Amino acid sequence: MTSNSEHLVAKPVLRAGQTVIVAGGRGFVGSQLVRALLGSGCRVHVLGPTMDCDLLADLDGQFGSIDCRIEDQSAVRAALSAIAPAAVVVCSAFGAGGEGLMRASEGDPDQAFSTNVDGLRRMLSAARESGVAQLLWTSSTTVYGDASGYGPDRVDESAPKRPATLYGLTKQLAEAVSEFAMQRDGFPAIGLRLPLVLGPGLWYRGAAASLVAMIRAARPGARHEIDFHDQAIDLMHVRDAVAAMLRVLWHDGPLAPVYNVNGFTTRVSDMIKTLTELVPGFSVDFRQQRPERLFPLIDDQRFRRDTGFAPEADLRRLLLDTIVSE
Repeated sequence: MTSNSEHLVAKPVLRAGQTVIVAGGRGFVGSQLVRALLGSGCRVHVLGPTMDCDLLADLDGQFGSIDCRIEDQSAVRAALSAIAPAAVVVCSAFGAGGEGLMRASEGDPDQAFSTNVDGLRRMLSAARESGVAQLLWTSSTTVYGDASGYGPDRVDESAPKRPATLYGLTKQLAEAVSEFAMQRDGFPAIGLRLPLVLGPGLWYRGAAASLVAMIRAARPGARHEIDFHDQAIDLMHVRDAVAAMLRVLWHDGPLAPVYNVNGFTTRVSDMIKTLTELVPGFSVDFRQQRPERLFPLIDDQRFRRDTGFAPEADLRRLLLDTIVSE
């Protein structure tokens, strides 16, 4: 994707006191972003339907609430017109039954395309029309597809996108929509391809279900069984995912349409070793199996170079924070 280096677009800097709308702000990553924005002095409005698991319950009254779906173009336009935010962040993605985003997309493709592709397209249109200065949204490294389709090296933004899941396909299409808005209209719409994000507050099951179950089982004297592969995988602490998003919002200067973002790379055997060190008396029966799906490892040097971002959390920090939060 040569356009990532050829089509840079300047963007303004988000400043304390300005207003941000966070679509999907009640989700795992979105709720952590809302907290960080409030802590930085921004005014925040959360756009999206209420959820059974309210990760912002303790902040009731500290942010505005826009109870509509991102696909509802008339409601979204009305909200943006009335609030006039300086920035919009889209963390929305279709999920159902707490089973994770990839499984939800396979179960209801129509709704996945409606939310993940058309929802972003309509938000981009409404943001431009309302004079919003910048839009940030969460893509996914699942746009790359199965690792077997790539060489041994880490993949950067120039690697071809070959999604092997419907969720990855919706993110690939959303990237095309976002990049079109950036190239044709000069509208700063930046997508961050996040890897598997873990950490305190993760409530839904999905690709990380087995890993999360193992971390939550870590207690002195407890014994846990896990069936998983032991290939290298990219992980990111939710705190670092939010820090990367804030780095984009606060960045002064041109940025590309989409970036790979990564935290660290590990294996399940490393996770087990670290867990048993952190929790003496905890043991794990690890039954290795062939990976059902394996994504290529990510090169995020372009994002680090352009923004100065560097993740803070390693495997030990991620595990410790998650254990403590349980």
